[in-house]
Amino acid sequence: MMKELLEEAARLANGADPASARPLVQRLLAQAPGNADLLTLAGIVAQRTGLSGDAIAAFRAARAADPGDAGRCQNLAVALKKAGDHAGALAVFSESLALRPGHAGTLANMGSCLIEADRCEEALAVLAQAIAASPDHADAHGNMGVALARLGLREEASAAYRRALRVRPGHAETVLNLADALSASGDCDGAAALIGQVLRAHPGHTRAANQLGLLHEAAGDHESAAAVLHSAFDPASPHHALGVNLARVLIRAGHHQDALIVCDSLIASQPSVTTPLALALAALDKLGRQAERDALMALDQFVSVYDIDNVAGFVSMSAFNAALVQELRAHPSLVFEPEGLVTRQGRQSGDLASSHKPALHALAELARSKLSAAHAALRSAKPADHPWLRAMPDDWTLTMWGTILRPGGEVGPHIHAPNWISGVYYPAASPAAAGDVQGAFAIGVLPAELGGGGTCVFHQPCAGRMILFPSYLWHATMPFGGEDERISFAFDLVPANVGRPHRLR
Repeated sequence: MMKELLEEAARLANGADPASARPLVQRLLAQAPGNADLLTLAGIVAQRTGLSGDAIAAFRAARAADPGDAGRCQNLAVALKKAGDHAGALAVFSESLALRPGHAGTLANMGSCLIEADRCEEALAVLAQAIAASPDHADAHGNMGVALARLGLREEASAAYRRALRVRPGHAETVLNLADALSASGDCDGAAALIGQVLRAHPGHTRAANQLGLLHEAAGDHESAAAVLHSAFDPASPHHALGVNLARVLIRAGHHQDALIVCDSLIASQPSVTTPLALALAALDKLGRQAERDALMALDQFVSVYDIDNVAGFVSMSAFNAALVQELRAHPSLVFEPEGLVTRQGRQSGDLASSHKPALHALAELARSKLSAAHAALRSAKPADHPWLRAMPDDWTLTMWGTILRPGGEVGPHIHAPNWISGVYYPAASPAAAGDVQGAFAIGVLPAELGGGGTCVFHQPCAGRMILFPSYLWHATMPFGGEDERISFAFDLVPANVGRPHRLR
């Protein structure tokens, strides 16, 4: 009897409605709480119904009940990977490989995990092992393509995707990955043809529509981009990334009210993600609805300026600021005008939040302290009617980076969403003349791609000044002249499972 019930539970767990298996699995577990197969089914049900914590707990219990089974390790590792615990997943993948050396599927999953952890060079080595063990392993070839693409090796990535497609013809995600590689290499017609194949086979495919819309947008055809994106957009259950792109191209096409409607649906469906707030600001500005725009910006409530007068471990602010500048100038991650970012005539560093250099470490601790205090104050006094406050995270981490601008340089208008609070710190700045906005920190300025404009509020940099502001607010560093470089540090409160740490690539 138990065997038949177990088979029925497995059928339900892997079927179209996995939640329907839960009562049966729970009843069987009450009779056999240590049964590894039942615990695995409980993990599958939890994973397929979005309960990642429950899935991890169930898979962990299944592994404990049957520690010699490599598949149990594999299930747990994949669940940890999906939850973003890359270190934990890699450790369990290693356990699985110890039980089943050279297993191509485990190596392919391990390579994917390394890619997600931004360790693409290591991923290539692991994926090469997977392919050596199983030359026709489609996922290994596909993941190899992703790693190569992340490293900027587009032709090699295209070749890897084509090898994957020879093993698994027509696989939609691999075809779309190949389309991405082709468009990045300049072959937009080839990319569009591939995307069209996917859309004909899978009408309304979200990722395919998104990619084709972006190709139209890059070509300057905003009306076609909006039409393609709109074809896959469901206001009742909106796909967030596609919706953000749709709102942006609607603004670019001049359909500001339609863009605002899209933003409202995104804000209602995913209140923890702040990017739609930025696009709503742009749409309200274009519509001339200044009172609503100003209420959404809420500058008086949410923007704070601090002039720091001491930092623990340093004899003076001038000593601290001089050490900061020296440590940033010597940092090996600095890149001139990083691709995809808005720094012009300047260098930008990678993430510095975990730096062990004395001044950088002290600045990271200062940023954490200020962000924690702001988070606590807003939590205790928040009115319920502002969407930014409804996006307030419980758990978060810090990301931080530095920028060195040459005279004539600038940081163009941008946002830090989907992060929640952002900040900037200035270790040095020459005093500006009254009314001079050169090099000023501007909040409210809209990017040229959205038609420019906006209503700017300027804050003058000075040594020791820190400014905190919501991450969805458009902001920029104005161009400046003179002979001195302009040095600043930016940082964000990164919400767990929502935000994005700073990356140059």
